[in-house]
Order: sequence, then C-alpha cells, then structure tokens
Amino acid sequence: MISKSLIKYVQSLHLRKYRQKYNKFIAQGPKIASEIINSGKVELEYIFASEAFIDNNKELLTKHSKTVHEASEKDLERISTNKTPNGVVLVGNMIQNEVKAILNNEWLIFLDRVQDPGNVGTIIRIADWFGITKVILSPECADLYNPKVLQSTMGGFLRVEVINAEFKKVKELNPELKVYSAHLNGKSMYNLNLKPGMLVIGNESKGIQDEIVDASDVLVSIPSKGDAESLNAGVACGILVSNLLQ
Repeated sequence: MISKSLIKYVQSLHLRKYRQKYNKFIAQGPKIASEIINSGKVELEYIFASEAFIDNNKELLTKHSKTVHEASEKDLERISTNKTPNGVVLVGNMIQNEVKAILNNEWLIFLDRVQDPGNVGTIIRIADWFGITKVILSPECADLYNPKVLQSTMGGFLRVEVINAEFKKVKELNPELKVYSAHLNGKSMYNLNLKPGMLVIGNESKGIQDEIVDASDVLVSIPSKGDAESLNAGVACGILVSNLLQ
C-alpha cells in the first residue's frame, strides 16, 4: 500500500509547476516503462507496479529492486493520469539537455509555441523516425514531460535530444545556422534543395512569430490542392521533413 503523502506527491507531478519544482516526471504503462528502464537514461525515484507486472518483469526490474513498490490497482489509478494505468507508474528525474553549437551537417526542428501535447509528442516521434537528433522547444510549448506528450513520443524522447530554449539563444550560439520556417506564403517544398539547418514549426493557430519569420533564410510551404485552410502541425512537420531531408 502506498502512503497518502506519497500518493499526494505523485499526483502533484500531474502539474507542470510541480514537475519543474521537483525536477521529476511520471510515465505510465508497460511499454514506455520498459523503454525508460531499459534505456538507462533516466534516474528512477519510484516504480509503482502491480503484482502481475512485477511477476512478469523480474529480469527488467532486477537492478531497481530498491525503487519498486507493489501497488494495488486502486492506488495506481489514484497516481495515474490515465483511467487505466496498465500496471505501472514510474517517477524519474527529468533529462537535462542544454542548447549548444550545432553541427553544420545536422538537421534539427524548432517548435515555436506549439501548445498541443499530441503535436509536440508526434513531432518528437517524427524526428526519431527520420534520424533528427535534436528538437528544440520554445518556452511557450507544451511541456515535454506532460504525460500526453511523453505518450505521443512513443519513447522518442529517450533517443532525441529535446531542448528548451529561446530562438534567439539558439541563433546566438549558431549564427551560421540556416533557418527554414514553415509558412503558408513560403516557397514550395518541391522546388527547394536545402542544405541542413533548422526547420521551424509554428503555433497551431498563430503560426510563427514575426521575429522568427524575419530571421528565416527561407520560408517553406506545402502546396495545397484542396480547400483546407491549414494542416495539423504534426502532419505538416512530417510532410516537410520527409521531403526536405531527401
């Protein structure tokens, strides 16, 4: 049985301000739990698991016996943000990545105020698929450690370096970095042959901030053949990355 104080602590991590205060996050479900444990990239504070999960994952949990706490389904439901926690909830330290110099032959993605957790997670997953090793989130983006973001990355946050930084800071450290911003009035992606640089994806409704547009080397668009007003940020990013990285 988990103590009331411990339940309250884990529940507080549902909120961004407490995740930042404690530098901790939660992850839920057997797939992401297994990926996190196997990666060795996250320092784990607690593993709350059902008896069945513990019995079925003895080898996985061998090195973490001190952090494993058997929990009832009722307690797992209390500490999880999901209606069905599926047997395991982890508490771990956030991975700290700092913005730094970027290699000249390296592609990366910058998200400008992308606030939908599903979009942020999907874009990290896209980066993982295409071998892009860095995704930079502006301060106004959905928090990487929002449970919905983590779930949407499908473990990609363990393989992609996710960095929180202002656009200005990235450019100060990388003045020669080419900036390609997704924009409705940009040049068709089919007519471009761009060398590696930073692809900027903007806010779902407001697009990219004017100062970033002004600092862009090329504005890039996906030509429309229908009547839709715009594309989902995650979908647009996937299409652009698939074409620009060819």
